[in-house]
Amino acid sequence: MNGQGVDVIKLPRQGIALIAGDLHGNMEDFNKLMEIWGEQSTKDNHLILTGDFIHAMGSENDKSLEILDKVRADCEKFENFHLLLGNHEWATITKLTLYKGGVNQSLNFEELLKGKFGGQWKEKLVEYTNFFKELPVAVKTANKVFISHAGPPKNINSLTEVMNITRKGYSNNLPLYELLWRRYGDYSKKDVDQFLENIGCRAMIVGHTPVDGYKLIGNQLIISSSYTKGKKAYVELDLEREIHNGRDLKKMVKYFQ
Repeated sequence: MNGQGVDVIKLPRQGIALIAGDLHGNMEDFNKLMEIWGEQSTKDNHLILTGDFIHAMGSENDKSLEILDKVRADCEKFENFHLLLGNHEWATITKLTLYKGGVNQSLNFEELLKGKFGGQWKEKLVEYTNFFKELPVAVKTANKVFISHAGPPKNINSLTEVMNITRKGYSNNLPLYELLWRRYGDYSKKDVDQFLENIGCRAMIVGHTPVDGYKLIGNQLIISSSYTKGKKAYVELDLEREIHNGRDLKKMVKYFQ
């Protein structure tokens, strides 16, 4: 387990980190990722999911609960399995009704719980919500890469502020909201660079925004691993290599076959 109550996971300069973006209840893509991870899993390597592993576009093929149970078990069993908080998990914590493509995904999630757990669904929702509250919001690597669901947030002046970001709670917490919700256009390349300078990093990797596999915006790499505008990509980040800027991350992008 990556540690309860720890907002930022720090990784040493050793091995690789396999990084994937939003899965949104897609079991087929989750299984592909786990197959790749199974081939690379060692004590020095790490798997990082950048959040939004729940909530498919429709309830018919939504395997959110199956994925949730699997990643929860792996988080508890393996120290090198890191699951980050996404805005969809955050919405469950804050009880925000979340729509995507006109679909009420919060309601769909409740229906999945009712279908699987019957009269115990509310107790199970509390259990899952408590698990979401244990999730970190970011990873910082020793070679100065910052990994989160989205962002960057405004008005963050140090890594310590990110490390303590959930201490103010989940509702009415603007820096946390921005870390989980902001897309490019809400911020500029200059904002990315300023944030990275403030936290002592040189590049960052996020999910959240659907792109065609990946999109490099200055020193920010956006990846789409399942819910995408075309290709499905992930990153094999060499934790031992010197990272100077976002272009170094581009070389590490891989595609699902």
